[in-house]
Amino acid sequence: MALNFPNTPQVGDTFTSGSTTWQWTGSVWNIIGSVSNLDLPVNFSQVAVAGQATISADQVNDTLTFIAGSNINLSTNADTGSVSISSTASGGGGSVEQNLFETISADNGSVTASTANQILEIVGGNSIATSITDGVLTIAYSGSAIPSNSTDLNDIESASLTVDEYYLPAITRLNVSNVGASAYRFDQYGDDVDNPLIYALNGTTIAFKLNITGHPFLIQNAAGNNLSSGLVHVSESGTVSLNSNAQGKDSGTLYWKIPNSISGGYRYQCGVHAAMVGSITIKNFASI
Repeated sequence: MALNFPNTPQVGDTFTSGSTTWQWTGSVWNIIGSVSNLDLPVNFSQVAVAGQATISADQVNDTLTFIAGSNINLSTNADTGSVSISSTASGGGGSVEQNLFETISADNGSVTASTANQILEIVGGNSIATSITDGVLTIAYSGSAIPSNSTDLNDIESASLTVDEYYLPAITRLNVSNVGASAYRFDQYGDDVDNPLIYALNGTTIAFKLNITGHPFLIQNAAGNNLSSGLVHVSESGTVSLNSNAQGKDSGTLYWKIPNSISGGYRYQCGVHAAMVGSITIKNFASI
């Protein structure tokens, strides 16, 4: 009688006809006994791993081998028939505690974590406030508002300065006063010297601090014509006037940006009193 063995057997598959049983080795069918005395072990013919290729046994007594990968340790227990898989890497486990920070340095000093649960405390310094809300750390300045205008600076106020006195850098500043309607006086030329001869250098800036109410101050050439360039007047409130518009002021500060191209005789003159007049000699800086 012809036997109808399976067409596509797997390794370890059996086929029984009558009282005889065969088992497929992968290449041939071997008789292994009669069904009545057959006591075959129950084995897996395939091992499947999700996302990986399935492993199939090539023969009845094929061996499945476990290979440890990176940072993996494998150990077997013959008594319990078990395989233990453990990690050899440090950290990464849910139960492993690590320091949140190791060392934090500041401009002055540093701190190194000594325990896994050490708390880093943030303390505000002078006029600095700190707060944490909903996981957000806020560091804010808690002192007085920072001035947006230079006239609000305390050191300027305490020095009794007004904005006109430091608007431009000058080689010197002459404080101008008057003796009635007869003369101007300049502090650096003597408190009792009327209408003194003033010296200046070309290529520099000279400042006149005016405290001469009712005696408009003019800068003129030797012919008595008012200058129309190089002049900047700044009022005590900060109003700036230029060139011809800077002439004839009796308060605030007048800056004369003396061109490097001029030298010789110039003069100052009161706009309403002819007697209040004096000479300004411009020296050539290159010839000094």
